[in-house]
Amino acid sequence: MRNILEIFKRDIVRIKTNVIALLVILGITIVPPLYAWFNIAASWDPYGNTSSLKVAVASVDEGYEGDLIPLNINIGDNVLSALRENTQLDWVFTTKDKATKGVKSGKYYAAVIIPENFSKDMMSIFSSDIENPKITYYYNAKENAIAPKITDKGASAIQKQVNSVFIETISETALVALQSVSDMADESGADVILNNLLNNLSAISNDLTAASGTIQSFSNLTGSAKNMLDTTSEFLTESKTHSDSSLASLKNTKNSFSDVKTSISGATDGINAAISGIQSFYTQLSSIIDDAFASQSGSAETLANTLNGLGDKITPIINGYQTLIQAFSDLKNTLPDELPSGIADELDSIIRRLNSAVATQQNLQNKLYQSAQDIQNSPANIAAAKAELDQLIQTSSNSLVSIKNDYENNVENSLNTLFDSLGTTSSTISTLFTQLDTTADNIHKLSGSASSDLAKIQTTLSDTSALIDKTSKRMNTTIDQLKKIKSSGDYKQLQQILSGNSETIASFLSSPVTLKTHEIYPVANYGSAMAPFYSVLSLWVGGIVLVAILKVTVSASSTAGLKNLKPYQVYLGRYPIFLIVGLLQATLICMGDLCYLQIQCEHPFLFLLAGWFSSIVYVNIIYTLTVSFGDIGKAICVILLVVQVAGSGGTFPIETAPPFFRAVYPLLPFVHSMTAMRECVAGMYGSAYWVQMGILGIFLIISLFFGLVLRNPIIKLNDAFMEKLESTHLI
Repeated sequence: MRNILEIFKRDIVRIKTNVIALLVILGITIVPPLYAWFNIAASWDPYGNTSSLKVAVASVDEGYEGDLIPLNINIGDNVLSALRENTQLDWVFTTKDKATKGVKSGKYYAAVIIPENFSKDMMSIFSSDIENPKITYYYNAKENAIAPKITDKGASAIQKQVNSVFIETISETALVALQSVSDMADESGADVILNNLLNNLSAISNDLTAASGTIQSFSNLTGSAKNMLDTTSEFLTESKTHSDSSLASLKNTKNSFSDVKTSISGATDGINAAISGIQSFYTQLSSIIDDAFASQSGSAETLANTLNGLGDKITPIINGYQTLIQAFSDLKNTLPDELPSGIADELDSIIRRLNSAVATQQNLQNKLYQSAQDIQNSPANIAAAKAELDQLIQTSSNSLVSIKNDYENNVENSLNTLFDSLGTTSSTISTLFTQLDTTADNIHKLSGSASSDLAKIQTTLSDTSALIDKTSKRMNTTIDQLKKIKSSGDYKQLQQILSGNSETIASFLSSPVTLKTHEIYPVANYGSAMAPFYSVLSLWVGGIVLVAILKVTVSASSTAGLKNLKPYQVYLGRYPIFLIVGLLQATLICMGDLCYLQIQCEHPFLFLLAGWFSSIVYVNIIYTLTVSFGDIGKAICVILLVVQVAGSGGTFPIETAPPFFRAVYPLLPFVHSMTAMRECVAGMYGSAYWVQMGILGIFLIISLFFGLVLRNPIIKLNDAFMEKLESTHLI
């Protein structure tokens, strides 16, 4: 211990007696604090001084003028007006050409250009062809590394401003229109308007339902007429002697559609044609039976087979009659109550006649079968059978004449009356019937036969009925929703909201969310936040300056007369000079931070303590490396400085650093010194401060162990290494 103190005392004496040495020590002590203070002062509040950054703004927006909505808006001008009140950046309002040229020349850090069609593209949201509006942003990355990041924030602020202005303008326009509706409701009475609307919608829905049923019945009638025409055509084709007459009848039926007033009257003509066709069939049937009995009198079995075949042919006619009866019955059941009762009576009359005709056809069919059986059993009864068949055929033909006359004179007129009545029910149904009339005309021009015409008419009627049904159901759904709105009373609350201030509501809609910030451990300014980093950096730089100027080796004159001098005594004898200067550096740095720069600090003494202890650790590490490795040790200290500046998270979060720096982060002394100082600057969290001080103590212990124990073998290797370097006469 005596030798250590003696070496230290001799060093002090030499410094005191040498003015140059005193000046050097003074300079070594002052330079590191100046380095810290200048850096902290230069970065005191950079983000608060962005108002000096010049950013050019130019708008060539031509605006937008609405065709339907009374809206005339120029969002570009609105943005410029808002930016004139914004002091975050030095906004320079100029032309597009000057703005872009200014960025290239470095006159402006950035430029924002609002294009010609900006407002128009913003309003394209109300059209089918939406075009996203674009703001052009130019920046000069060559001028400064940080400036583009700051101007980016300005461009983002413009984008937010545009969005806010757009939403506020559109909302205010819409609210003004809604207020007009609300005022009208106040004057007329919202309840009265809603009740009238419900009543009118209900009446229209009922009319549509009735019309749908009636049109479907006409569709069924058309289908029945088509089936009867197909059956009649089949029979007439089989008759060799009367086929030309049957084809002419079908052509006449087709031509009868040329002047139809509607597709419903076309279906009526088809029914007439079907009845006439069946009438012709019975005339031909009588001729067929006459020919059969005349030509087959010698063969009872062949004649019987012919009669059975004719009986089979009557079955489709009976089925057609029954389908027609069902169609007329459905039509009668769907008639609205408001129509004249005579129409229903006429339909009842035709249904009764059709039922009678069905009975006659069945009697004729049964007689054909019975006659065939009788002829086979007793060929002598052929004449009697023929006479009875002729009588039944005549009866069937007469019944058709009666049905046709009744249909033409009564039912057809009544159906026309029914059509006229339905036409007055509503303008919608009238339009639908007009469309059906046009469809019937087109069918007449394009069809090749009456049967295909009727099939198309039936399809049109069915589709129309389905469309009306669908419309009626949607209207009923709307009625139910309106009733719910009325019963809930929400519309009154909405009316009350709309009657408020439109500008206030629009402003809220443009920015409905307000961010409430709670700052944990607030720091007054950027300089205070950066003070720990620049302070510990200056402490390490101060240690490097010490070993660069002061000698770490003890000269022979300094150890003269000392007995039993040990290597550790030499190591500890010179170290106090470095330690004292390091503590002076730490004191000046921390006191200058607190008193001269007046950084924010919640715990000033602990801040000083962290600076002192950090200096002790740093100086010891640097001193030990230099004593052990000489100039190579100094180079290692510089490398450690570079690694710690990049990997300690002093300027950017360590999570943003490359993987290598994230890996060595916990092993760097800077990290723990800065963490301890930050606890003092912003406020303590538990025992975090003392934990970091303890980790720094571990670094000190490792450094002392290296300097006191491992130093001797390392010195021998280092001396040999230095001897080789000196032999080159270059280093």
